[in-house]
Amino acid sequence: MKHPPAFWLFPIGLVFAVAVSLLPGQWPLYVVLGVATALLGLPHGSLDTAVAKRYLPLGNPLRLGGFFAAYLALSAAVIAVWWQVPDIALAVFLVYSAVHFGDDVAARIGRVGGTGYGLWIISLPVVFQADVVVPLFEMLGSTRPELIVRAAPWSLALGGALLLMGLLSHQSREVSDWRDPLLLVVAAWLLHPLAYFIAYWCFLHSPRHLMLAAQDLGLNSWGEKLRAVAPTTLATYALAIAAIPFLIGLPADAMLMRLIFVGLAALTVPHMVVEFIAEARR
Repeated sequence: MKHPPAFWLFPIGLVFAVAVSLLPGQWPLYVVLGVATALLGLPHGSLDTAVAKRYLPLGNPLRLGGFFAAYLALSAAVIAVWWQVPDIALAVFLVYSAVHFGDDVAARIGRVGGTGYGLWIISLPVVFQADVVVPLFEMLGSTRPELIVRAAPWSLALGGALLLMGLLSHQSREVSDWRDPLLLVVAAWLLHPLAYFIAYWCFLHSPRHLMLAAQDLGLNSWGEKLRAVAPTTLATYALAIAAIPFLIGLPADAMLMRLIFVGLAALTVPHMVVEFIAEARR
């Protein structure tokens, strides 16, 4: 059976993450996180406009403008909530990220198994690297990160049980559906949580999602894919740069963490809405 590119990219990403973790100091890790997110992570969501054009009636500029306005309004709402209640926003972000990550495998192991897969991915680094995760959560504005740390073993156990149910009850499962969760256990144990995130987000979730979305849109060549993702990706870069003045005064590491993770939280909500609509109409 021919495996998709992400099947081989993920182990490569894990080796890359190990190499990054061995670099002295924290800043090489932060720099690689920023570059990898910008070049490998963000582009998969940049197909949202093309997906929306295919599955929504956006045939004139007014409707297309309305789509962009709604997309940005959802993102702005997420940022506003994070600004006011960061602890709640962070917890909710982790939950809907788990649901979103579960979409990667739900078609093969079911929605229940996919939800378990997502909880497994999110919970592992919190359980294995709690002492490292707490200051990272604090950089994101959390004042009670220990609450998430206390909940993580329970969400990991629930995720593992649901994932196992999905794997055992669906014959359509692939090798990667059990291989990847096992590799992530080793990664969460050995790697800094940010290196773990780089390996999963940039070398598994993003390329897998990008390939599936591109295939659905009939984008076959790399040139077609690049032309499709470039405008929205560049616009996202511009928005991130525009947000920097509002973060002046924070330590540089906290500024970078908020740009990346609060930005991803803000983009994930409308991205999930677009995917939900598209999935219902495919």
